Amino acid sequence: MAKITIQNLCKQYKNGEVQALKDISLECRDGGFFCLLGPAGAGKTTTIKLLAGIEAADSGRILLDDVDITDQMPMHRDLAVAFETYALYPQRTVRQNLAFPLQSPLRKNEWTPETMEQRVVEIANLLGIGELLDRLPRQLSGGQRQRVALGRALVRKPKAYLLDEPIAHLDAKLRHRMRGELKRIQMELGITTIYTTPDQLEALSLADTMAVINNGRIEQSGTPAEIYRRPANVFVARFVGDPPMNILTTHLVGDELALNSLMRLKLSEPFRRALSGYPPEKPVLLGIRPKDMRLTPPDAPQAKLHAESGHIQVLGETSVVTLSSDGLEIRLKLATQQAPRRGERVGVDFSIEDCHLFDAHSQNRIATEND
Repeated sequence: MAKITIQNLCKQYKNGEVQALKDISLECRDGGFFCLLGPAGAGKTTTIKLLAGIEAADSGRILLDDVDITDQMPMHRDLAVAFETYALYPQRTVRQNLAFPLQSPLRKNEWTPETMEQRVVEIANLLGIGELLDRLPRQLSGGQRQRVALGRALVRKPKAYLLDEPIAHLDAKLRHRMRGELKRIQMELGITTIYTTPDQLEALSLADTMAVINNGRIEQSGTPAEIYRRPANVFVARFVGDPPMNILTTHLVGDELALNSLMRLKLSEPFRRALSGYPPEKPVLLGIRPKDMRLTPPDAPQAKLHAESGHIQVLGETSVVTLSSDGLEIRLKLATQQAPRRGERVGVDFSIEDCHLFDAHSQNRIATEND
């Protein structure tokens, strides 16, 4: 087990034309499960490559248990890596691919042929590929190949796992099961794990701590609950949460936030103090999650907005309803049985206490006393 620390890490490509990582810092505690969450091209895979020693950092440091390993060769770092791309040996069977990490010069003396076979079979059965051990990679489906690639990392017991979108190509049912298995394995072994994903639900369900990365920068780090409840900026607010948070552009009018002529929202005392000194002409971004909004009859006194129901996305017991009002679109998440008919006029109610405030210029969170 090991603590992994990244300090001010930078990486450029194409003679500085591409800034892949821009001064990122983060820490994964000893035995922790750390998720790096971000869209495609954010810098997730680059971070894993630098940690593994596959590529060299331009500046910054990588520490393993407070020991600087920035310039160490990959084989001396004792880190097991699995990438989204399979990188399997095509001429070797599944059994031989899984056993390969145990046969390296640094580790082959740790395993007898019997214990090696036992470990390979154990991991293969765990991943549901036990019956495929004698097949070659070309005889496998894409999902099966990805499970072999993941198994090749899990078969070892290194200081840490570096898993770069390791279950991205699995079908939804198997991906859901594998999330639970990965978390169980990590908790049982207690091995430090850094896991990258573009799937915010995956990150929220797996991570002890996490960081949201975008365009090579860390937007926010913390526990999943902290990031979900108090997003640091508009990007995090919209990226973490499904459906994304509704962001409304409002202006301060006295002790109310006004959304053109559509809405006047009375501020609570903590919000009023947070916005004290804001000029009326400066816009304030108001964020509200779809799950925190409720439908009312259009003539109900508590209705803060009036809108017309549009597209309804049925997700089983819940549905996502898109509402429109004078060019404004908002989304609600509610029980399917409560969903309105398409074209129906409705009212929308929500509590100011469930809202989030962001500066329209910087896009950063405006902190309140409740934060």
